[in-house]
Amino acid sequence: MNYSIFCCYRHHTTSLAKQEIKKPLNVLEDIYQRRSLESFKKDLWEFFWIIYRDQLWKKKGAAYFYSIYMDLIRLTDALWLINTYQPELSSRRDNHQSTSKLMNIFNQVFDGRRKHNQKIEKNNQETNLDKFYNSNCIAITKIDIYNCLQVGLNASYMRTDKYEYLGLRESNVINIFLDLEKLIKEGQNILNKSKTQAKKPGYKRKHLRFASDVDYPSMLNSESIIDPLTYITDLYQYDLIFEQIADSIKIWEKSFYEKNFWLKADSPGNILYLVACLKRLIDSIWLLMQIDIIRANKKLTNSKKKLYPSLSEEELNSPLLVIKSFFEHKKLHEWKHQLDEWTNISLSYTETVKTEDIAKTSTSLQQLLKFIEATHLLTN
Repeated sequence: MNYSIFCCYRHHTTSLAKQEIKKPLNVLEDIYQRRSLESFKKDLWEFFWIIYRDQLWKKKGAAYFYSIYMDLIRLTDALWLINTYQPELSSRRDNHQSTSKLMNIFNQVFDGRRKHNQKIEKNNQETNLDKFYNSNCIAITKIDIYNCLQVGLNASYMRTDKYEYLGLRESNVINIFLDLEKLIKEGQNILNKSKTQAKKPGYKRKHLRFASDVDYPSMLNSESIIDPLTYITDLYQYDLIFEQIADSIKIWEKSFYEKNFWLKADSPGNILYLVACLKRLIDSIWLLMQIDIIRANKKLTNSKKKLYPSLSEEELNSPLLVIKSFFEHKKLHEWKHQLDEWTNISLSYTETVKTEDIAKTSTSLQQLLKFIEATHLLTN
C-alpha cells in the first residue's frame, strides 16, 4: 500500500469519524446545539485572548479551551466536506459589492474595465468557503489552532520565546482569528439553510480512509512515512527525553484523579505536546509493523536492561511481543482516542476517571509505558 497518501499536511478530515464524514451537517448540528453563534464567537475571542494574557487560562480551566479547540477543528473539517459536495449551501461571494465605490465609478467612466467575461462569471460562482479553503490547507489550519492552544496553555517545554518557537507572529494570529470567526458565522448560515433543503451525501468513499475511527498514520508527514525508523530515532533524540517519560506519565496519571491539578502544577500545554509526540510514536511503530521492517536481535548488558524497568526478562529479549500486545489491547485509532480522552480528563476542573475505570486505566497506562520502553529498545 502507498502510505504516502496519509501525509498529515493534506486536505484530510482527520477529526471526524466515518459517520460524521458521511453526514457532516450532523457535525454542525452538534456544535451549534452546544454553542450559539454569539457564544461561539465569544469562546473564540477568549481562546485567542489567553495567548496574550499569561495564566488567564486558569480562570475557566484548560479543558474549557481544549473543548473549543476540538470544536474548531471539527468545524473546519465538516465545512470543507460540505463545500466540496454541497457548495449550494455555502454563501456566494459578492465580488461587485467588495469593490470600493470609487473603483465602481472608475470602471463606469472607462468602459470596458469591467467585462462580464467567463472569468468574472466563474468568480461570481465562488463561495466564501472556496476563498478560505483555496488559500488554506486544512491540515495547516488545524496545526495553527493547536499551536495557539499550546501557547495559551503555557507549554513550558519551549526553550525560546514561545511565540517565536511556534512561528506565531501577531499578524498571523490575527488572520487566523478572523478566518475562524468567518467560518463560525458561515457554519451557522449553512446549518440554517440546510433545514430548507434536501440533505445529500457529503462524501466519497475515499474520504472514509481518513476517518478518526480508522487505522492509519494520521500524524506523520511524507518524510516520516517514507522512513519511520529514522523518525522514531529523531523523536527520542530531539523531542522526548526517554529517561523522563515514566515520570511524566506518572504525573499525567495523577492529574486524572485530582480536579484542580493544573492550578497547582501549571503548564498544561506540556501535556498537549506529550500526547502529540506519543501519537506520532504510535503511528510510526504501527507503520513499521505494516511494512514488516522492524527487527529485534539485540543482546543487552545488565546496565542497558536497567533503562527498561517495566519490561520483564522475556520482554527484554523479545520486545516485539510488547508491540504486538499493545495493538492487541487496543487498535491504532483506539489508542489515539484514548489519549484524547485522557487529555480531556487531565485538563478538566470537574471530571476525573470514574472509580470503576481506575483499574482499566492503570492497565492501559502500563501497556503504554511498556510500549514506549520496547520501542526505544528496538530503535536505539
